[in-house]
Amino acid sequence: MAHFTCNFLSYTFDRAVMVDVIVPSMTSTEAEAADASHRIRHRYPVLYLLHGYCNDYSTWERYTSVERYAEERRIAVVTFSAENNYYLRLSDFMKYEGKQKLFSPDYMRFVQKELPEFVTSMFPISRRRDEKYIAGLSMGGFGAMLNGFSASGKYRAVGAFSPMPTLCSCDFGDFSQLDKAERKAEPALLLERLVSKNARIPAFYYSYGNKDFLLDKQQWFKKKLDELGVEYKFNNVETLGHEWEFWDQEIKNFLDWIPRSDPYYLDAPIRNI
Repeated sequence: MAHFTCNFLSYTFDRAVMVDVIVPSMTSTEAEAADASHRIRHRYPVLYLLHGYCNDYSTWERYTSVERYAEERRIAVVTFSAENNYYLRLSDFMKYEGKQKLFSPDYMRFVQKELPEFVTSMFPISRRRDEKYIAGLSMGGFGAMLNGFSASGKYRAVGAFSPMPTLCSCDFGDFSQLDKAERKAEPALLLERLVSKNARIPAFYYSYGNKDFLLDKQQWFKKKLDELGVEYKFNNVETLGHEWEFWDQEIKNFLDWIPRSDPYYLDAPIRNI
């Protein structure tokens, strides 16, 4: 993979941000061909990959083999740091221990508008909805659902690995005490709204290890999906918990599962590197 670490000025944050972009590139076998070239035949499909709580933009690449998996499947991967902000603007959506709401940057705007605008302007990355995917682990799994379902027309598939499916501090699945703004930060309610409007819902994959401390906290969410009639792929791994061995397996499983129709996939779903 061609691996770029970028620093650029964000108009969303009014500060510089760091972003990693990995793009499929020439393999050693291809470099030895008589007609070797760096010319790009088509823009690459892209996965926007979100990190978990206490992580940063580099963690996915350091703790998993996502770069190799993406190279084999010829899909670009983009990561960035959201600190511990759940990929939204916490000042809009979350009360903090019953006190005054915090001020925080607008990560939803960055994820849905500025980040794809930047990477598709600077790199051979697709702008097409059918070639865009979003996924994440733990906090990033919540962020993938939040952004994927609130901007459902922008993504073909959403992946959530070990996610906390709600920010609500009340009983899981009981949103009666939330105000209007806070309800917009609940993936289950976003899905409910999409179903009521008969709107397009991205293909959805989510998973937990059987030893994950969050597993029991999501049973209501799975039940809600079934009640709404939302199609989804659920994966459960018996021996693992909230850990990198599980997430390494799941990012590979997700990349193999996502629906694709781009020319690279049609040429060869997985290539040798």
